Amino acid sequence: SYSGQSNLCFLTDANGKVLPLSQCSANISKSYHKPTWTLALDHDLWDGTMIYATMRSGYRAGAINTQSINIAANTALPENVLDYEIGVKSRLFDNRLTLNVDWFDTTVRAFQANVVDTGPGALRGYLANIDKVRVRGVEADSALALSENLTGFVSASWTEGNYVSYKDGPCPIELIGTTTTVCDLSGKPLPALPKFAASLGGEYDRDTTLFGYPGQVYIHGDATTRSKAYGDPSISNYTVIGGCTLVNATVGFRESQGPWEVFFWAKNIFDRNYMQNLTVQAGNSGLIVGTPNEPRTLGLTVRARF
Repeated sequence: SYSGQSNLCFLTDANGKVLPLSQCSANISKSYHKPTWTLALDHDLWDGTMIYATMRSGYRAGAINTQSINIAANTALPENVLDYEIGVKSRLFDNRLTLNVDWFDTTVRAFQANVVDTGPGALRGYLANIDKVRVRGVEADSALALSENLTGFVSASWTEGNYVSYKDGPCPIELIGTTTTVCDLSGKPLPALPKFAASLGGEYDRDTTLFGYPGQVYIHGDATTRSKAYGDPSISNYTVIGGCTLVNATVGFRESQGPWEVFFWAKNIFDRNYMQNLTVQAGNSGLIVGTPNEPRTLGLTVRARF
């Protein structure tokens, strides 16, 4: 339950008309509650392999927007989720290989998202609702023990996410005109969601003695890759973040009977350039801001556990 008072002197009615000062105070009282449920089935096909299916609902309570200047947006509606998942989990070859694969489909109605109101007064961010979004895809992950000393892992996912219904979304900067206020983004992809992502890596360790201390020397390497994605909710072509692949490595020594560990590490070994995020500055000023990646980074870490 929520209750409170909003005293914003730039409140507008649902049509965007500024209210008189005498109507700038709004008393709001809301209560949210709803049960959720989960239905799950699983079956062992044979020793070490199980198939399963789940169907579940989710719920997130609404909220009061003390920063909204539009009286029609003083509250954010509760969010409702319906999710399906079918998959298989297995351990093969005397548990040397773990392999999991699943398909999922998630629909969210009244999806809660932060938006920026560019109405009279000042720019204000507040929580609002997108009519309907959907995310579905396939993902797989595996872990392999090739020997007592050599292990590896591989994971990959294909994901498709869309605004199913978003008729009053923010316009991409390339479509903004003097009278443009909202754009229909229904059917457009969700931001910050690459369609393809994958990672792989491995580690080799060996018992040894270093300066009289028994322990393990190890080498670890991993690589991650992802496809392009939009960085801004408006799905502007100017905020496309390109795909990239990063490679990291670690070489170290850890005591087997003591607290000390020392390792050299390298991140972004091939010094790839990419953007972590891109977004259009609020207010439609034409400014696009972003955060670049970290360049190739090398370091030494000494760690003790007690």
